[in-house]
Amino acid sequence: MLNIQDIFKKKTELLCKGLYLNRNNLEDYNNQTFYLDYGRKGGAGPLGGRYFLFDDDKTLVNIALKDLPHRTDLTLKFTQDQFYEIYNKDNNNHFCNLKLIKYPNYYSSIYKTSDGIPMKKIALIHGIDCLATTIYQKCSYWDCGNACKFCGIQLSLANNDTIVEKSAKQILEVIDIAKKEGRCSHITLTSGTDSSKDKGALRYINIIRQLKDKHPELPIHIQIEPLEDLTFLNKIKESGADTIGIHIEILNDKLRKKITPGKYKLPYKLFIENWKYAVDIFGNNQVETYILTGFGESTDELFRKIEEIISIGVIPFITPVRAIPGKYDIESPINPIELLKIYRRTAKLMKENGINPLEHKAGCVKCGGCSAINEAYKSVNS
Repeated sequence: MLNIQDIFKKKTELLCKGLYLNRNNLEDYNNQTFYLDYGRKGGAGPLGGRYFLFDDDKTLVNIALKDLPHRTDLTLKFTQDQFYEIYNKDNNNHFCNLKLIKYPNYYSSIYKTSDGIPMKKIALIHGIDCLATTIYQKCSYWDCGNACKFCGIQLSLANNDTIVEKSAKQILEVIDIAKKEGRCSHITLTSGTDSSKDKGALRYINIIRQLKDKHPELPIHIQIEPLEDLTFLNKIKESGADTIGIHIEILNDKLRKKITPGKYKLPYKLFIENWKYAVDIFGNNQVETYILTGFGESTDELFRKIEEIISIGVIPFITPVRAIPGKYDIESPINPIELLKIYRRTAKLMKENGINPLEHKAGCVKCGGCSAINEAYKSVNS
């Protein structure tokens, strides 16, 4: 079995490179216990991948699955003990073993909400037991032609994989089914940005109150862009949210303007104000920000901003950007060795500043599949 240092290195490499999956082999794979496909084709977070476990049976990784062999040197075959054997196809060396996380039973079309909507269109399972839903599947930046280039939030609508807006009643019905399957121990609520003053906060507050009223034991994570009126953060917390993500995604200003043309209009200082305010309200280790790498950014500049973010008390959830087929390709994929350096420096700085991502109660950081920041933290403390 791999130790934490090896898992940290291999997980980082898998996040950067993804895995080659030959479409011609899908039928053979799916004659086995697990159903393997290329993952979801839209949504607000990383798409085109599946969740796997390392052979320690606890380290989770979300891996982009690719159908073009030149995109990665890592590929997989199936073994009899339900682990995929991952190997480097260039030298045929064994890389690691991974177990595919099964889709929940409620993804079947026979499961519908009381108003007739397939439950899979209401909420998905991220990782093993994080129920995640985008409560409002449209974004004002998409509507005005200034969408973030890496985001596929409205592709889900175009593919008829979801509905525009989910109600608390619909989400609660999915929670009940997911809990019976053992697939819901915390919840992630996301949303496209609303053009209103509250940026969608009021929509969150309404749903959170109803979810907490029935399931006070379930930790809830929400994600929202910086607010001019910071009192909405108080209201979100008071409604029952346990953790919050205020995502900047890109730290280089020129790249922000190019990649996130709509969100770029929000000044960096507004993020700082919101992060500081949120840490005061939500407490230690309960505020995070997504940071994407792979845009050709300067590592030194990236880390200067990461240092500032950590000094505020915010967890930097660092992950490689993922391509969106037909919409956005990656110009400068980050090298795993470079990302390992970023992770190590970040983890050491978090430790020095008393920040522990393993104490995050709900959401992306707790799930941890899309980033190796938790494994980096474990490695510097091992």
